[in-house]
Amino acid sequence: MKRLLALVAVMALTAVACGGSSDDSGGGSVDAGDCPVGALADASGPVEVVMWETFTGQPLRAMEELVAEYNASQDKVSIRMENQGVGYEEIQRKFNTAISTGNLGGLVVLEDTQTQFMADSGVIVSAQACAEADDYDLGQFNEAVRNFYSVESVLQPATTNLSTGVMYYNRDHLTEAGLDPDSPPGTLDELKEASLAIQAAGVTEKPFVMVLQPWFIEHWLTGSGVEIVNNNNGRDALATESTFNNATTIELYTWLAEMNELGLLNAVPGTEGQVDHYFAMALESASITIETSTAISTINAVLEGTLDPAEVGLDADSLPAIDINVDVAPFPGITAPGEVQAGGGAVYIPNTNSPEVIAGAWDFIKWLNTPEIQAKWMIGATYMAWNTATAQQQDLIDWETTTRPGGWLTVAVEEIANLDPSFPGPLIGPYTDTREAIRQSLDELLLSGVSPDAAVSKASDAISTALERYEDENF
Repeated sequence: MKRLLALVAVMALTAVACGGSSDDSGGGSVDAGDCPVGALADASGPVEVVMWETFTGQPLRAMEELVAEYNASQDKVSIRMENQGVGYEEIQRKFNTAISTGNLGGLVVLEDTQTQFMADSGVIVSAQACAEADDYDLGQFNEAVRNFYSVESVLQPATTNLSTGVMYYNRDHLTEAGLDPDSPPGTLDELKEASLAIQAAGVTEKPFVMVLQPWFIEHWLTGSGVEIVNNNNGRDALATESTFNNATTIELYTWLAEMNELGLLNAVPGTEGQVDHYFAMALESASITIETSTAISTINAVLEGTLDPAEVGLDADSLPAIDINVDVAPFPGITAPGEVQAGGGAVYIPNTNSPEVIAGAWDFIKWLNTPEIQAKWMIGATYMAWNTATAQQQDLIDWETTTRPGGWLTVAVEEIANLDPSFPGPLIGPYTDTREAIRQSLDELLLSGVSPDAAVSKASDAISTALERYEDENF
């Protein structure tokens, strides 16, 4: 039971880990002078750069090792990690509170949803400005990911902790149901048929367990080329109106409602720290779930018994090993496998610090963005590299072809490689409000029996209200 609880606790922590008006948006203007890349030369001693972060489990260990390696490699900059809580929501609250004081970290790791807000906040140096000041080639990074994190063609964060959605499934359960575990369901229709077969075979009562997280909905819609907000999903201009109430969203919600009515879906409320869907998979009362690719490293560590339970507050002597034949497959799309968008976290450089700190932060970021270090980050944390040359690193190739987590992560890597650069996903100022509206609509649909039309319509109205407030009141 020890490793079972460790699996649940670690995955819960991992899952917690994915404004202004259009007239004054900071996204479209770039001034290379905003990024004093040469300031390190004038520093009288080592410059300390504090990184605000919320890493846990394997990603925490991996980043600690990289920071130690960087600090030992030179004597101009010292990176110090400073934990700001257990998830993106907590660090964002602390960051927002600190904006008025200017007392911000030298680097801050925030959720992928914050791009528009950070551009509008006026308190960051865009990566585009640093690149222009330093003659630094941004073309080395995945185009779709660059576009995802850009506002008016200006790249905002300096690097990314890249992840996306994948499907985790129990191979033995598919075999017991007469299905081919090497050909798992790749679309929602196929997922429904597989769930029917698993249920009919008596393997699990509710084969598909899904925590009601709104980012799954975003993946399904973006993967299908469907906008959530107006102005080309907020890419042509600040999003001011919801387009969430559309035929594809209704179709998606109808599918979810049918899965629920047929008893194929175990719908788990998407509350902070939710672990019930992990328990369902670990206890084999469910056969299939969807989650972030970032969970790969921690899941594998638990299955191999290499994760210290004390890291998640468990007694190391309390539980026996678990033995679940888990595998990873592409995120099941509406029309095809692997229809996703980018996600995870992004690292920003606040402009409220001294020129030396800004320059030191940029120096570390450039080191972190190199193919060699990106490969180490992938292997250690199972966040993916956005530097496309990383794929040629032999250590990474060996890891991907000879280890279980490496093989699993290649599923997500291929999904990212196939992203459409012209449709990277929504750019929304009040993203937290938007996700909360979608989260509530899923609860109403699957836990309260509200119709798909009504649930979608209510969410769309709430999103429009949030967008109007953001445009009018700059938050």
